[in-house]
Amino acid sequence: MNSALNLSQQSKIFDPLNASPVTVIGAGSVGSWVVDILAKLGVGDITVYDDDGVESHNIAPSAYGQDDIGMYKVTALERLVRAKSGVDLKVIQGKYAGQPLKGTVIVCVDTMEARKMIWDQVRDNALVDAFIDTRISVEFLSIFALKPCDLTDKAYYECFMYPSSEANGQHCGVHSIVFVAVDAANWAVKQLTVHWSGGRMRPHKRFLARDFDAEEVVSEEESLVED
Repeated sequence: MNSALNLSQQSKIFDPLNASPVTVIGAGSVGSWVVDILAKLGVGDITVYDDDGVESHNIAPSAYGQDDIGMYKVTALERLVRAKSGVDLKVIQGKYAGQPLKGTVIVCVDTMEARKMIWDQVRDNALVDAFIDTRISVEFLSIFALKPCDLTDKAYYECFMYPSSEANGQHCGVHSIVFVAVDAANWAVKQLTVHWSGGRMRPHKRFLARDFDAEEVVSEEESLVED
């Protein structure tokens, strides 16, 4: 637990001592908020992969600020989180390339091919306790929260693993807006607090950001990307 934060107001809701080490793959709009929220919860062991830099269009939907433009995202996020929460991130300035994974894995990437590579590393991996996959498109969100060794979870998730060429793709930056990214991050982290506290995660949540509590009926072929 991070002693720099006064966590007394959350003490009856979540104890960060129960958290697993977390790896976040992708530090774009959703990924940056996921890391920011986890650190504010007192989660102190967070590793982040990303190879991109912060550009001006990244500022509005993400946790980054104007002073971060031109920096690598992981460098900017490391500085931001340390200043706000006192947590020292473990950052890897590069794309995830199949390195061994353990603990909790959160995916905030922009292609199905990247998701499949990560899934191949976590599927049936007894060292990974939880797997979160966040997907966004315009105002639509689809978030998976699974145990990668659970037979039912595996079978369900793999129904949604199709090539990017089969999705109705959109360009990064076109769809991003801050409340969509924050909603996705909030829901993902909420599931982890439930899991780490001994509860059952909701395996899949699909909703419109403008109507957070409403379950939407959608096609499995929708475009779902992350900037």
